[in-house]
Amino acid sequence: MSPGLKSSPNPRDEEAFDASLRAIVQAFEVGATRPDELPALAELARLVGSGASLEAIRPRFQRLSFDGYLRGALTTVAQSMLAAPRGELALLLARQLIDAIDPDRGLALARAALTLPEVVRHHREISSAYVQINLLVAETMLGRGRVPEARRHFEAILAVDVDHPRGLRGWSECVQKLEERGVETRHRSRGLALLDGLDEVELERNLAGDRYELGRPLGRGRHAVVYEAYDRHVGRQVALKRLLGARPNTDRTTARAIEARFFAEAKTLSRVRSPYVVALLDAQPRHHFIALELCRGGNLRLALRRGQVDAADVPRIAEQLKRALASVHAISAVHRDIKPANILVRDTHADAPIALADFGLALREGPSPGVGAAGTLRYLAPELRRGAEANAATDRFAAGIVLLEIALAPKPLPSLFDLLDISDQAPSFVPTDNLPDPWPATLCALLSTEPEARQW
Repeated sequence: MSPGLKSSPNPRDEEAFDASLRAIVQAFEVGATRPDELPALAELARLVGSGASLEAIRPRFQRLSFDGYLRGALTTVAQSMLAAPRGELALLLARQLIDAIDPDRGLALARAALTLPEVVRHHREISSAYVQINLLVAETMLGRGRVPEARRHFEAILAVDVDHPRGLRGWSECVQKLEERGVETRHRSRGLALLDGLDEVELERNLAGDRYELGRPLGRGRHAVVYEAYDRHVGRQVALKRLLGARPNTDRTTARAIEARFFAEAKTLSRVRSPYVVALLDAQPRHHFIALELCRGGNLRLALRRGQVDAADVPRIAEQLKRALASVHAISAVHRDIKPANILVRDTHADAPIALADFGLALREGPSPGVGAAGTLRYLAPELRRGAEANAATDRFAAGIVLLEIALAPKPLPSLFDLLDISDQAPSFVPTDNLPDPWPATLCALLSTEPEARQW
């Protein structure tokens, strides 16, 4: 674990936080409009004092700023927080100060806010104020050249969300800047399980004849790690999926099976042609990696956690997933592991298209002696749970569960789907009030216990 990176935040330093608020009031109250002089400020004070949501407070704060009452808004909110501190409001003030008026006071407030009890209590949540405040502090410090401090705050973000795009970019930039200064960073630990055992991968900078320049890690599974990399031959960014060495207690037969399955993914992808399936760009068995096109938007699992997709996206994602599976089934293959984590988002903008990925469990359709059910239980079709063979219909059932999960967001899938026997209850969870026709009926069909009924 890097110096300064703790497993959990410190208890609140009340003096530091209150001192930051008092400094803001003292700096801006002279000449600032008061709530008793402006109804809009009085309404802002009322909302903050009543514990109203950030969604109700932010637009009024921003409007006051736009109308020339920023000082009044700052002092009103700061004074209210002296009585009732709130991390999300501290973030609102800190961001405004850093972006527009007093970066030093904004940075001091943000750092002190990281010790608030409510921020500490939710520090392991991906979309929490803890993550957002650390990001604001990290990027501000990096911009000021305070690289070691910035790096520690980026690490705090990645300890919560290992796939955080801005956290990963910032951390990588910090490491690069430190190395340019001659600071040894190669053997440091980020305090993240993602990087356990990856030192040997990072050391191989001349991978595959110096064609690929390894960048930041994008994710890790049981047997492989995915890096962003730069392909010098064609001048593009790619996702480089590298097979990790077998664990010390892995027998030779199992190790060979893992390697064979890894490169079977490349063989399957080389035959699939679809804009909604991740493209294979290169395969290097001797160096134990494959290169895939880079999808910058993470995956659907992260999009669900962050509230970036909901029922309104079901028709769009369903159509793309339908076309992806049609291309897989057209070559007589079965994916066998359809789930949100294996559905990538091509870019970071809203409505970016998807790309089906992770074909490590894919098989040719038909009898597969010695091969049992694979995939994650909650996405398995009823017949797979009873030991039947995987086929195109079982892939479609899994796709139906993924679409149901999106339709129900932000609520999670019912716990029923984690039980071995789900009988015929799956269609009963399809919502009818927030899906346009014909999608309620289509989802019910995909979730049918009768494989032949699963049609798009």
